Amino acid sequence: MRECTSPAIDLPKIPPPKGRIVGDALHVGEELGLGQSLKGGAYTLTLQNDGNLVLTEPDGNVVWHTSTHDQGVERAVLQADGNFVLYKGEGAAWSTETNGKDADRLVVQPDRNVVLYGKDGGALWSSGTNTDNPIQAEPEAVAAPAAEAPAPPPAPEVRTHTVAPGETLWAIAEQYYGDGNRYPEIASASGIDNPDLINVGQVLTIP
Repeated sequence: MRECTSPAIDLPKIPPPKGRIVGDALHVGEELGLGQSLKGGAYTLTLQNDGNLVLTEPDGNVVWHTSTHDQGVERAVLQADGNFVLYKGEGAAWSTETNGKDADRLVVQPDRNVVLYGKDGGALWSSGTNTDNPIQAEPEAVAAPAAEAPAPPPAPEVRTHTVAPGETLWAIAEQYYGDGNRYPEIASASGIDNPDLINVGQVLTIP
């Protein structure tokens, strides 16, 4: 495996990238445009708008970079010939020098290493930045569940009364409400037009 000799880290901390994160890996035939990133665990590999390919920690600390800023770099391509190349126009500004290898994917790993893997699973190149004490990625925020709508109040229980011999609406209202004067409520709920006329066995609704 070819291990990259990391250039001296002389860059200031940079803010988190605002471009699109396309995953943790770049496969053969795929490319990163300016402002796009790969993210593995807590670490982000970004092709900055100035053309520098930079591996950063969550706080913006630069772990590794290609020293290709201000060289007109436009894209980073994992080619079918196995080489991972930063292009400025039609020329190469930087590469992993792995052409002729059977490459499969470039991965940003949670251990802080950037590794180019072959189709056989072996490593063809790495940034050499792996650590035994990687920063743990912050868990993604989970949207709070929507508050449940309050349950509707239970429907009032419908009471009924079967008229017994000798009963009057007044007496029935007195029985249920303690106030015989409320007999019109029973008559209305029961659909009785003449409160003075109720029949034995008639089922009344008691509201």
